[in-house]
This record gives sequence, C-alpha cells and structure tokens, in this order.
Amino acid sequence: MDLLTNYNYSDKLDYPEIIEKLRLGDSIILIENVPLLDKVLSDCISIIGHAINENRNNNGKSIFDVKVTRQNSFFKSIANSNLSFPLHTDCSDFVSIPNCIGLLCVNPACFNQGANTFAYIKDILKLFSKEEIEQLVTKKWKHRKEKRSILSYEKNSVKICYDRITMESFSKISDSEKVLLSKLDGIYKQALFKINLKKGDLILFRNDLFLHGREAFDLESDRLVKRIRFNVK
Repeated sequence: MDLLTNYNYSDKLDYPEIIEKLRLGDSIILIENVPLLDKVLSDCISIIGHAINENRNNNGKSIFDVKVTRQNSFFKSIANSNLSFPLHTDCSDFVSIPNCIGLLCVNPACFNQGANTFAYIKDILKLFSKEEIEQLVTKKWKHRKEKRSILSYEKNSVKICYDRITMESFSKISDSEKVLLSKLDGIYKQALFKINLKKGDLILFRNDLFLHGREAFDLESDRLVKRIRFNVK
C-alpha cells in the first residue's frame, strides 16, 4: 500500500526522516517489533514530537489503554468497547487538536478482527464536487464548546475534522443534516483502507489528514492497544 512507510525498531530508526514524513502527512508510519513498554513508547514519541497529557479520561497521563473496559455494566467509551468505531478525528472537541496519533499493538484481536481503518484526505477530496467542498469548508458544526468546519484550508493544504458521534452528542442535528452526515459517512467508506496490526506494531499518523476508526471484535477478546496523542516537532 502506497500510504504505508515501514521501519523496524530493531534497526537504528531514522527519526529525522520519520519527523519529516509526519510533517508532510502523506503516509502512515509503521514501526515493527517495538518493545511493549510504556516507557519505550513515551521515549520514542518524545524524540518525534510533544505528547499530550489527557486529563479528561486518563488522569493526566499521555498513554491510554484502548481495551474493553466496563463501568456499571456499561462501556466507559466507544474506544473501550468491542464495537465498530466509525471513521473520525480524535479530540475534535479540544481547544487545540493534536495533529498526530500513535497506536502500539500490545495484543491484537483474534481472527483478524478489530482491524484499524483509515481514509486519507486527498482520496476523500476526489469524491467531492467543488460545491460540496465549499459547503464543508463553510458550515460550522458544534463539538462540545468548539465550532468547526469539516474541511479547512491551512498553509495551502486541506485538513479534516470529523467526529459524528461528538457532533450528534452535543448538537441538535436536523433531519436534513443527518442525511448529509450519512452521505459523508458513505463517501469516507469509499476511501477506506485497513491495517491489521500485529503485536509490537506501532503506527503513527496525522490526525488532521487521516480519518481513522476500528472494526468490531469479540467482546471477550483481550485486544490491547496503547494510544498516545502528540504534535510532531
């Protein structure tokens, strides 16, 4: 797949090259055979960028365990469920959205379930008309206290911010708007591709240039992925 750039942790990683690729944002970085330790992940990201400490759901820590977790018989979040997670942007409701995400696979789901899904902004744009792009740039959507357009122009590039779950949770969405969002979901799926992570795989990607999600997996699975959000240097 052209959108994937491979490295091996056991080799000497070319960090300047990785940083430059993340700045360009036109590929997903896959580093294989990464030791399954929070410190290794944290140290790696500290070279590449600046990690975000998550106060809302992670007690101020930068590394979050993405696994099935229940609280009073309910899932703590869709990330902590076994459910399919639609394509989205992380932290769409933050005042400042981190531009990169890292995911380290500690234990994959069985039978190729729980694949990570992605859609690249340039592939998505090919599926929109000029009029539709103009609408997506102009219209603002509420993400908690923040109002943002789905597409925006920054430094001669187009960036994307989309999280339908958050948008519908904190906004009164009309029937016509729901039709539009469902159309968008269908377009995003046309640009979708999958990555099945193995134990020790670390993927790094741009949160403002790729939408990402996850396929469903068995409820009793012990799938565990470590997530870290950061801004590239």
